[in-house]
Amino acid sequence: MHRVVAAALVVSSSSLPIVTALAALLAVQVPDPASARLVWDAPKDCPGREDLLAAIERRLGRAFAGEVEVEARVTHHAEAPRFRLTMRVGPRGRAAPRSLTSGRCAALVDAAALLVAAAVSPGEAAATEVQPGADRAQPVGDAANEVAEVEVQAEAVEPEPRAEQAPELPPTPAEPEVWEPMVVSSETPLEAPRRARRRLGGTLRLQGGPELGALPGVSGAAMVVGGLLWRRARLELRGTFLSPRTEVRPEGSLRAFAGMGAVLGCGRLGPRRIEIPLCGGLELGGVRGTATRAAGARGTTGYWLALVASAGVAVAVHPRVRLGAALEGVVGLLVPSFELRDPGPDLPLFTSSRISGRLLFTVELHFRDPR
Repeated sequence: MHRVVAAALVVSSSSLPIVTALAALLAVQVPDPASARLVWDAPKDCPGREDLLAAIERRLGRAFAGEVEVEARVTHHAEAPRFRLTMRVGPRGRAAPRSLTSGRCAALVDAAALLVAAAVSPGEAAATEVQPGADRAQPVGDAANEVAEVEVQAEAVEPEPRAEQAPELPPTPAEPEVWEPMVVSSETPLEAPRRARRRLGGTLRLQGGPELGALPGVSGAAMVVGGLLWRRARLELRGTFLSPRTEVRPEGSLRAFAGMGAVLGCGRLGPRRIEIPLCGGLELGGVRGTATRAAGARGTTGYWLALVASAGVAVAVHPRVRLGAALEGVVGLLVPSFELRDPGPDLPLFTSSRISGRLLFTVELHFRDPR
């Protein structure tokens, strides 16, 4: 064995030029294992393969030893994004496809370096810092607006049996969601928004004040009101009593009082705390009159039918309590007239006015007010 080696040495020493040429040829034909597993194909205006390798080593903080296969190709397009990178990174036979786009080819180089470093050693790639004085690489996560990942479907590849499981690639950060205004055309179907059903409320009100026109002189009006409440309207039923008043004449005197009932519909204007009700309705009732200082006189009741309109204001002093005032006008359609009949001609004692007015002060309670 030792003799053969010596003879070879003797021959090689005598053929030194030939051996030197063969060694140079073998050095050219046998590629570096790390370089053989890194394929980079890009247009001329993009950084080269050496730039990608240098970026990978900066990320790793050491030389790239070809732990994973890298096959990356960059294509140039006229429309944005101008550069599109398609690459496979991973162990042999299990390389995962990735697709990135950017307006700058240099950004794709740095993104590819980060993916390779993450596939080789995720811990080292995340913790490695760029050395001072070197070109600082821009992380893919920090350049979400510059480099975007395009979803691709990986091809089904049967994995080779390995003793160790290849590290999984970290998920690429998604692009920030951008909200764009919806463009509505004449062909876009429009649906009216559904309004929430508002509950029905109730009210109970006491009101009173001076009244002029229905009875002799100025009388007092006392009213009890109950109703239903909507957000902008209400429906009320009202009972009214007018206090007794006396009309004195030389022929005799008349003492009269009245009772009425009314149905009113109102609009609820104004803000929530200060309500301005505008109401209108029909009032029906009677006026009872009794003659005095006349022989054989007796009482009688005259019918009352009138239109009612009012405007007022109510201020909320509590979520359920409101204080207010209203001015009401009454137009009589049917008003009573009282006369004293003797054997002689009829003597009129009092006739209710067809136009009367009331100044009312109110206290009301609201229950489940929908406003």
